[in-house]
Amino acid sequence: MLSSFIALAAGLIGSTPLEAVPAEPVPVIKADAPAPSATVIERVVTAEPAPQEAPAPLIEVQDVEPPVEAPTSDSQARPDSPAQAPALSTPAPEASAPVQTAPVQRRADPSILSVTERRAVLKSASDAMSRVETAKGRFIQVDANGGLSEGEFFLQRPGRMRFEYDEPVPILIAADGVTVAMRDEELETVDRVPLGATPLGLLLDDNLDFETEAEVIRVQRANGIVAITVVDPTEEAQGELTLIFNAGSYDLLAWRVLDANGGLTTVELQDVQTGISLNPRLFIVEDFEDEEDDRRR
Repeated sequence: MLSSFIALAAGLIGSTPLEAVPAEPVPVIKADAPAPSATVIERVVTAEPAPQEAPAPLIEVQDVEPPVEAPTSDSQARPDSPAQAPALSTPAPEASAPVQTAPVQRRADPSILSVTERRAVLKSASDAMSRVETAKGRFIQVDANGGLSEGEFFLQRPGRMRFEYDEPVPILIAADGVTVAMRDEELETVDRVPLGATPLGLLLDDNLDFETEAEVIRVQRANGIVAITVVDPTEEAQGELTLIFNAGSYDLLAWRVLDANGGLTTVELQDVQTGISLNPRLFIVEDFEDEEDDRRR
């Protein structure tokens, strides 16, 4: 279970590429943004980047010379033609016309961004996420084995987030600003990892900057979606994290985590509300031993 915890909340990203395309980034979408279709998000976050179309072949165009008529000899001249003077020298053959090559026709790939466009996309995404101080909503998770689970999330910047899974999943995940904890009610265990060793350390930053705080390996934009794929530059965490944004508003729609073993977890966000008041105790996870001591007092 700890491995699935790391895949979702701890993320195990190795540090992104907006194809669109889950660990647990921070839900950051506006309350009035319509929830994306699960089918669309699943296609975006699981599809590999489409191969680029092969460029159009070179088209060679060669001028066709008109047939050259052989000169008519005196004996073949018409009776009424004037006498032809004998040629003093043999004329040099005319040079053949050079081959003209038509320009190569290439169809622009909208998913390939220039350096300027890439920087603008990264800044817009980080600014949009940093503006959201509190949020809550629903999430749908598909794990590496195809298992489907749902739940509710809460976010408070900086450093705090909570994932409550619906029954029958007995899991609670919360970040308190220092660590990320996973509580298993069935096993009565609590596992903790440093917040900075997970994607949440980056995503819950109140002044997020993709270019200085992560290694961006892909930025893609197509069909109204932006996908940013990052890895951990310190290599403390392994794998890739891809955040999926609305290309117009830069609201966070979903994310994808590719772990070190090649397992892929995707998470889609729904019914998100922002700018709300949250109880600070939502982000505290107590150990079972501490709860037992509290009951004895």
